[in-house]
Amino acid sequence: MSSYHVIIPAAGTGSRMGRPYNKLFIEIAGRHVLAHTLAVFQSDVQCEGIHLAIHERDREQLEILTAPFSKVKNLIVGGDTRQDSIHQVLQNVDFTNDEIILVHDGARPFVTHDTVHEVTAAIQTYGAAIVGVKAKDTIKRVSDQFVTETLDRATLWQVQTPQGATFERLASAYDHAKAQQMMGTDDASLIEANGQRIYMVEGDYDNIKLTTEEDLTYAEAILEKRSRHHHV
Repeated sequence: MSSYHVIIPAAGTGSRMGRPYNKLFIEIAGRHVLAHTLAVFQSDVQCEGIHLAIHERDREQLEILTAPFSKVKNLIVGGDTRQDSIHQVLQNVDFTNDEIILVHDGARPFVTHDTVHEVTAAIQTYGAAIVGVKAKDTIKRVSDQFVTETLDRATLWQVQTPQGATFERLASAYDHAKAQQMMGTDDASLIEANGQRIYMVEGDYDNIKLTTEEDLTYAEAILEKRSRHHHV
């Protein structure tokens, strides 16, 4: 079994959902989005610690929300971007070089233990790994509203979280990105830019990120489905 720590960026806003507050405080089935996410890692025996990157404005509310979760070890004020926030955690928590560090979106509450364990096992073997699902739709490249190319769907994946690596490799990737003034689209892009190969774990389509109001409707449906099947 591969134990791990997880960093959860939790400093965002609810602007894309039309909310004047952090979207992680939205309730689904009577529970905050972030609480659903934390519960996944709290209940996982392989998780050794949860480390949140936060905005100072949310500290008091997050201290209350995270109080029932004993594995939450740190609330660290992040930076101006998600990338800066994760880098802050990597620089301010005392991890050892060979520890497995995952990064997982706070607004992605439906990840399963099976997926997390597959990612950590892949990191143990290959040094870095991410999770994703195969693209269902045909993807086209478009310029000025005209199609310029149809991409081969067989090679395309929609990337999710968790993503991660050993601490030494992840920290090196973030340090390299800062030195090069590079802004990546996700953690994997920084690891790639630092010369590390990344193993892809096939995940599950329910592992959505809650970004728009429509996603909340989908989230309710996922919870209903899981309750019928006694999902853990």
